[in-house]
Amino acid sequence: MATRNFKTFWDIEKEKTWRIYVLFAVLILLYFCPVFVLWSLIKFFIDIRRTLYRAGSSFKLFGFDTFVVLIIAAVAAGIHWYYSNKGVVSKVLRFLGAKYPDKRDKYHNVFQNVVDEIETAAGGFKVERYVLPTGAMNAFALADFSGRRVVGITEGLLSRLSRGELQSVIAHEISHIVSNDCLHTTITCSLFSLYSEALVHFNKTLSRHGSQPIPAVAGAVPQNVATVGLLSFPALLLLFVTDILGQLLNMFISREKEYRADASAVRLTRNPVSLASALYKIGTHWRGAGYGGEHIAAIFILSPLSRKFDEQEDFLATLFSTHPPLLKRLQVILHLAHADLTEIIRHVKEAKTIKTEVEVIKPVLRFHAQNKEKWQGPYTILQLQSLEWLEPGTRLRLIDHDEVLRAEEVPALSYFFQQRNDPAWKMRRLCPDCRKWLIVQNYEGLYLWCCPFCNGLLAEGDKLPRIFVRREKGFSERVQRLAEVMSDEAKKKRPHLSVLLSMSNPRPCPKCGQDMVHKFYSYAYHVEIDECQSCRLIWFDPDELEILQCLIEMG
Repeated sequence: MATRNFKTFWDIEKEKTWRIYVLFAVLILLYFCPVFVLWSLIKFFIDIRRTLYRAGSSFKLFGFDTFVVLIIAAVAAGIHWYYSNKGVVSKVLRFLGAKYPDKRDKYHNVFQNVVDEIETAAGGFKVERYVLPTGAMNAFALADFSGRRVVGITEGLLSRLSRGELQSVIAHEISHIVSNDCLHTTITCSLFSLYSEALVHFNKTLSRHGSQPIPAVAGAVPQNVATVGLLSFPALLLLFVTDILGQLLNMFISREKEYRADASAVRLTRNPVSLASALYKIGTHWRGAGYGGEHIAAIFILSPLSRKFDEQEDFLATLFSTHPPLLKRLQVILHLAHADLTEIIRHVKEAKTIKTEVEVIKPVLRFHAQNKEKWQGPYTILQLQSLEWLEPGTRLRLIDHDEVLRAEEVPALSYFFQQRNDPAWKMRRLCPDCRKWLIVQNYEGLYLWCCPFCNGLLAEGDKLPRIFVRREKGFSERVQRLAEVMSDEAKKKRPHLSVLLSMSNPRPCPKCGQDMVHKFYSYAYHVEIDECQSCRLIWFDPDELEILQCLIEMG
């Protein structure tokens, strides 16, 4: 009777422990080889000089000194191992620009809830959570010897996945941590790949510095370029070496870990179709190439770089590629669900269309409000919320009616009084046009400031990338038509366009009071905005933010 060939949990754990020992041995070898070659050359030249004065050669390639070189290599490897793995999680998070989830972001709160659910399903395993502020679609996991365990996800992935798909991705990443595959991957990346990532960031910083001219100094631009060139050459040389060594160590990262994590995610969520759909979406979108993380690709659910090499199954691909072919992974997962890939593709294509909303004009209730024995107004419900003197006991009278009621008796205002103590409402901002107080409003899961009198919107610059990757909001036919006209105009004007626009009366920043810059959002999107160069706050007139979103989705 033939026995089934499979690996038990203990077999896998022994294999991972063995790989870590071998990894350290290879690190020693990487130090030993150049030091031994250098020492052998020195010995050889010393021996040649001696033979000039006396007959006979005493040169020996191996001897007691070889053992000394091995000790030196082991010490150097130990130092390299220690400092490479010391604080490795913090280093990776810093290079990726990872941030803590925003407690005031609805999407981030969903992410937190999903992680809580998968932690419970995995036996109470606790992990740290991070979000990468990029529209790319990817997720990652990290672990180190100090016991830190991290799960991260990009804004693009968080915004485009359904809750079931998000659960599957988080389950996949937590499975890596539970199985200790993540620790092994993080260690491997820390030895050389992390240095490659650091050098790339160093080069980018140099390039930005070199491209900024200093007008006060004659010839500053050529000098900057020359300095950048001189500093970049050794950095690029080191990058080449560390990249080669990092690729060499990739052979210690088994492709099987992804199959195991996929299987574990299916067990935790009981939803193989959602996992397959999530992987397909990631595989057919931008995964982060150019943003960062290409040299530490092994930590991600799919490599940020889309390479044909990774989709092969030959000996070299299996040896050096950290991820198995996407199509093979999808076939294995869908086999568990008895499903077909064409259904996944059809579902994803349907979700890509721009959502159209019917523009409905609703009747607006207007009230007179009593302040210091005088009736003022009329005001809409939103405008009442901007009044500093409005209290639950403030007397209101519906326009064209004689009946008087208290503000707290209006359901919308009653809810407002409950929310008014939230810290977001205490950050007061004045409308740059009306000079009325702005109110806090939910927009695409985030809190923005809105003027209830002119309907303008104030947004923090770092929140816009989150808004642009989200597809919760639909657009009316009027907004879509305006976006199409603006897109056509942009194509005609782009070669002669100046982003900055003149304005006779600049608007004051709602936060610091400085004059804001009136400009187009970018060369590609000719939506007029006002931006504070100090606070990075951006003011949108009515419809402008929706038109900008629509333009980006159309693009």
